[in-house]
Amino acid sequence: MTRNRRRGGTAGPPPTGCSASSGASTPYSVLLCVYRHDDPTYFAEALDSLLAQTARSDDVVIAVDGPVGRDLADTISRYTAAHPEIRPCWLPQNVGVGRALQEVLPRCRHDIVLRMDADDVCVPDRAARQLAFLDAHPEVALLSATISEFVGTTDHVVTLRRVPATHAEIVEFARRWNPINQPAAVFRKQAALSVGGYQHFPRFEDYYLWVRMLAAGYRAANLPESLLYYRLSPQNLDRRRSWVATRSAVRFHLWKRRVGFANRCDTAYALMILIGAALAPGPVYRLIYRIARR
Repeated sequence: MTRNRRRGGTAGPPPTGCSASSGASTPYSVLLCVYRHDDPTYFAEALDSLLAQTARSDDVVIAVDGPVGRDLADTISRYTAAHPEIRPCWLPQNVGVGRALQEVLPRCRHDIVLRMDADDVCVPDRAARQLAFLDAHPEVALLSATISEFVGTTDHVVTLRRVPATHAEIVEFARRWNPINQPAAVFRKQAALSVGGYQHFPRFEDYYLWVRMLAAGYRAANLPESLLYYRLSPQNLDRRRSWVATRSAVRFHLWKRRVGFANRCDTAYALMILIGAALAPGPVYRLIYRIARR
């Protein structure tokens, strides 16, 4: 994989906040994925935050990854009946996030696609600010922002997850770590589809897509302001350091090395940190995570 096919102009200054009103008329789709273990109450909160956007979408696409419980199915049906812009795509079997989004992304009606998880909460002007930035920077195909990680309620923010701002910084950071906050990501659909779209790579579906877009020369940016509340729990922290996740992480970082996106030092460093995190006791890992994110 090479990184010599550049798209757009030269790198500019770090992204800054944009007027929330300037992107309000730009059409965009929202893409979510939900499966049987998602909490119906949290999912309703996520949908409510989308419906409360100052720049509303007319196309909210939900990939329903396999059979779900009655409460979650009722929640989806209730919102679909009340809001015709919400379109669930029911997949007959659970195929995983990558395959589910691979199936459903082409069904999004607009080229700009806003991603979100099924249990997070957007700030009211998230879409407007990101659309305004993309309108002002048509060379940018991938964009995210700082996110606020919270426990319990959005009043209890414990960490801010910041990511590099400029394209050059993002490419450099991506050699070792995910440079895009996936729950707050927005991308251009045709750019994503041109590199194969979403594909199956457990726990790395989004990062896998970002690297392929960056390697193809598509430009990226991150906004410094926090535009989304990310629900944090000991369970999802522990999932990040499980042996299943660690094995997938090893495969992913070795793939980056194999295709030439990362060098030997990048790969060794990332694997050392990941394996160390998997071996650390849970409370120690959670403490290190919170300190690192401050």
